[in-house]
Amino acid sequence: MKKKEKYNYFEELLKMTEYIEESSNKLKELMNDYNDENLERSIEEIHKLEHASDRVVHKMRKYLIRDFLPPIEREDIALIVNKLDDIEDGIDEIAIDFKIINIKHIKQDTLEIIDILVKATAAVKGIIEKLSDLKHPELVEEKIVVVNRLEEQGDRIYERIISNLYKEEKDPIELIKWVNIYKCFEETIDSCEQISDCIQDVIMKNS
Repeated sequence: MKKKEKYNYFEELLKMTEYIEESSNKLKELMNDYNDENLERSIEEIHKLEHASDRVVHKMRKYLIRDFLPPIEREDIALIVNKLDDIEDGIDEIAIDFKIINIKHIKQDTLEIIDILVKATAAVKGIIEKLSDLKHPELVEEKIVVVNRLEEQGDRIYERIISNLYKEEKDPIELIKWVNIYKCFEETIDSCEQISDCIQDVIMKNS
């Protein structure tokens, strides 16, 4: 009788980060060449990636329920999955918000914050790539430092952008629109840092 193949949590988590990284890059591509046609296509592409990530989430939760001995504590896996899901959902929400609130053009400041998000998602992927090698926690910790540094940069950019927005934007409707957009960016970058915090806790438990 053929032995049942063991579910690889680390590979599936990595798959989620690949979807996240691809989504953030598609969002950046949209913002660098923003128009209605590209917006519709990008929303569809990012939404497909979000659905693909959701399928990984649902499958992993099913395995967690019945798995007697997962590689790390099931509560930690569940928390990591939820935080990764928050990042993907955040990117999806930003793309949809561009359409819903009728953004006609991209402000130059926004290109700074999307750069931080793209770098942060790449760094999160780097963390998950090293997560299975808990015998060498220093490899994971290097990536954690990168994510935390990027989150701090993101906070500074966000604070400056919001401050300038309130000083310079005279149209109250546009002000509300862009405050909402920037807040979504800030929260999604924060979700990247929350992943690094979760992983740091996992390292401490397993060291």
